[in-house]
Amino acid sequence: MKKKENLYIALINVFIGLGISLLLKGSILAVALTVIVIGTIIFIERKWIYETIFRRKKRYAVAGYFILAALVVVFLFLITTQSRDISHIIKQVNGFLQDITTGKYRSAYEQLSEESKKAYTLNDFTNDHGGNGIKIQNYRIDEVIFNKYDERKAVAMVSSPFTLYGRETLNLEMIKEKEGWRIVFSRTIFHPNTPGQEKSKRLDQEKSKKKRGSITNFFKKLF
Repeated sequence: MKKKENLYIALINVFIGLGISLLLKGSILAVALTVIVIGTIIFIERKWIYETIFRRKKRYAVAGYFILAALVVVFLFLITTQSRDISHIIKQVNGFLQDITTGKYRSAYEQLSEESKKAYTLNDFTNDHGGNGIKIQNYRIDEVIFNKYDERKAVAMVSSPFTLYGRETLNLEMIKEKEGWRIVFSRTIFHPNTPGQEKSKRLDQEKSKKKRGSITNFFKKLF
């Protein structure tokens, strides 16, 4: 009995950890821990569940546990969808930028969306990169932001100590097609000072200021 009490105390501590994890936006970790906790409780109380809920009938128990397991698998699959999308986007962007860096323009072009290919031919894509002398090095993907209103759209934010297509940061638009995530790309990316690009740049600067401001306010509150 004492061992069971200690185990439940440990589970309570796990729930406290879950709350902290959720506050820190560790949602997937929180869900995984929740599944572990529920599974542990079911294992501890399996005798009581078998006798009280399933009324000592094995077929009910088998069906019940099977349904529970199926629900857990489906739930985990659904909540990890965005994480898998992020991994796919990062892989796609890395492949695209590496192909541009090594001059494999045809391979890079194949990673563009269908609409981008219709409006931008391979020949123009190749000539524009070669003519503008685009070189990409020492970059990193800082964040992937999904469109709140359309789950098929996202933006990969890339930064580098060097310029990326004439920018300090490059926001690559992404769209999910049948084959997977693809890059939305057009000739305007070579002209960062166009009105649309200026607006995007201002938004990036405002976002950066907000981040710095929030950090400053945080330290002000501490001291």
